[in-house]
Amino acid sequence: MIHSEKRKRIPPPVKLFLLKAVILFVTWKALYLFVLQPNRYLDKPLTYAVSAGTVATLNGFGYSHAYVAASGIHPKGNPTTEGTVVWEPVMNIWLHNDRVLSIADACNGLELMILYAGLILCLPSSPLRKAAYILSGMLLIQILNVIRCVGLVLLYLRRPEYLDFSHHYLFSFLVYAFIFWLWFLFSKEPGFAKKLQLNATVS
Repeated sequence: MIHSEKRKRIPPPVKLFLLKAVILFVTWKALYLFVLQPNRYLDKPLTYAVSAGTVATLNGFGYSHAYVAASGIHPKGNPTTEGTVVWEPVMNIWLHNDRVLSIADACNGLELMILYAGLILCLPSSPLRKAAYILSGMLLIQILNVIRCVGLVLLYLRRPEYLDFSHHYLFSFLVYAFIFWLWFLFSKEPGFAKKLQLNATVS
């Protein structure tokens, strides 16, 4: 009875948002885990695109063609502590004979783009505005991911003592902060709060 009373106190817009979010999350996870991930339909081209963009940027700023990208495999996780070695496909960035970065599917930005697009799909706005924000936002997230990879390579070569912190904390914070900024811009549409309430009432 108490839980029922608490549920009634939840504003309708919040209930609708949570319902949409759960449906999208379950649908995406099922599609990704059972179809897309095993065959790498999205991961393979995205990982390649990030590596190609990283190499092009590094070579462009370095005025050379010393950096190259090549496919390979890499142990997943930390085999020294986890025991069993599980290999995963990666795109390796090479500088001459030195492998300076390995880009796995988990680092290609797909999950970030789905997270970003998923929230926008759950919020009220015109289809055209949603499409514009989703497409431009995904492109910007990929560009930022390329910049992140370039930064990791430069840190590896010049300041390796900062590599681990930057990889796990600094760059992750910057990417998520950028996504939150895009969401903030999306919510700045005039009358957004009224649309949120109306959308919940109609539904």
